[in-house]
Amino acid sequence: MDGEALDPKFDILPDVLTTIKGYNMLQPGDSVVVGVSGGIDSTALLHVLWRLRDSWNLKLYIAHLNHGIRGEDAAADAQLVEALGAKLGIPVHVRELDIPGIARQTGRSEEEAGRIARYQLYEELADEVGASRIAVGHHGDDQAETVLMNLIRGAGLRGLSGIPPVRGRVIRPLIELEKWQLEAYCRSWDLPWREDVTNWSTAYRRNFVRWEIIPKLKQLNPGAVRKIMLTASTLLEDWQLLNQLALEAFGRTVLEVRPGQRVSLNLAELSALPTAIRKRVVVHAYSRLAQGEQSLAAASLDYIEKCIAGEAYAGQQTLPGNIDVFVQDEVLILARRVDIERDRGFGPCLLPLGSSTTIEGAGVSIHLQILTEITPWWKGGSPLQPRAAWQELGIWWADMDLASLELPLYVRSRKPGDRFQPLGMSGSKKLKDLFIDEKIPREFRDKIPCIIDGKGIAAVVGLHQAQRTKVTEHTEKVLRITAEKV
Repeated sequence: MDGEALDPKFDILPDVLTTIKGYNMLQPGDSVVVGVSGGIDSTALLHVLWRLRDSWNLKLYIAHLNHGIRGEDAAADAQLVEALGAKLGIPVHVRELDIPGIARQTGRSEEEAGRIARYQLYEELADEVGASRIAVGHHGDDQAETVLMNLIRGAGLRGLSGIPPVRGRVIRPLIELEKWQLEAYCRSWDLPWREDVTNWSTAYRRNFVRWEIIPKLKQLNPGAVRKIMLTASTLLEDWQLLNQLALEAFGRTVLEVRPGQRVSLNLAELSALPTAIRKRVVVHAYSRLAQGEQSLAAASLDYIEKCIAGEAYAGQQTLPGNIDVFVQDEVLILARRVDIERDRGFGPCLLPLGSSTTIEGAGVSIHLQILTEITPWWKGGSPLQPRAAWQELGIWWADMDLASLELPLYVRSRKPGDRFQPLGMSGSKKLKDLFIDEKIPREFRDKIPCIIDGKGIAAVVGLHQAQRTKVTEHTEKVLRITAEKV
């Protein structure tokens, strides 16, 4: 694997260098943690950075997560990575975790639990060795898949710009290359890699997009992936410009900021801004109050827009994170509720028909769609029932008789005394007892969304819908509720 001794027929190093310099990903002398799974992508990434090690004076460290999902195959992945590190002279740090067990405990999908664990490993190792950068192997096909998935579930400019080349200290040097280029590179340099058999299962949403949708797009345009990549890059530039303009406008309109408590904005200045900038100013204000990387869903932004225009009474709706909106003396105020410490849950939040609403306090996006007939949720029919799909894929759905509901619908966390009649049960049940029977850990019960209509609980996301909402032969219109972990 001596780069000087080989004369490869195919080389991605010049393209990777262009990406690294274009996004200022690395500086000479940097220490870099490289996430290596043993697949084609991360193997190519590691080898390219190894070839740059001397000329850029890089200090490289390999991080590998043995997720325990595929038993002996997962152990073989770890062995391959350790052998590769030994051959290249790069220290390898392997962590073994029971990701399926963690997924069951946290209510997350295995895919999501694994992703979180990987980045925790990368960040912790970077802190330990003093690395300024974390390199991961996302490439252009990943970018195209992400853009399409965001488009399908509804996204704004930020979502359609896909995976950022740089986020914090995480860099993606392969983001402008297609998968076929990485495979050609690994073959030319005789690099070993392992295939993850789960990558072929179309039960996973990303794999369905990868193996079913993208090939059909390539029939229309063989360069579809490259075109989507370029579109994402252009939209990212547009988003960055609008975001910068919004930050400047926020500085002109803000009157008071009490981090985590209250933000006050000049209503006249805010009203005069273009809609695209004004909404982003509101998002910036909200981010000063909300914890973590929460963002406002479209329904919440529309509500605030109506408050600004005087078309809605402020205080009627509570934003995720228990944040209220008020208008006082030509000032728009976003303030955290006084009883936030006593209320560990979220909501209530309005669920408009025909739209998607992100419930940041629960990490869930909920979509409501009216159907005139019941159609399969997944093309060809889903191989999983809703509760199993919630555990495996992070998606849950329920079909309800629209006439049985007393609209509008809201979503909130549980309240003392909540009870309802799950589908198929003869009598009602306390929600607390339901969670106990379902073995839901106490610390997660306040994060489970309850969908409410004028009659009470219509559904508990991830578990059951109410018996009274059941679709029958007399049903004329169906309300399909789809929840997705975000």
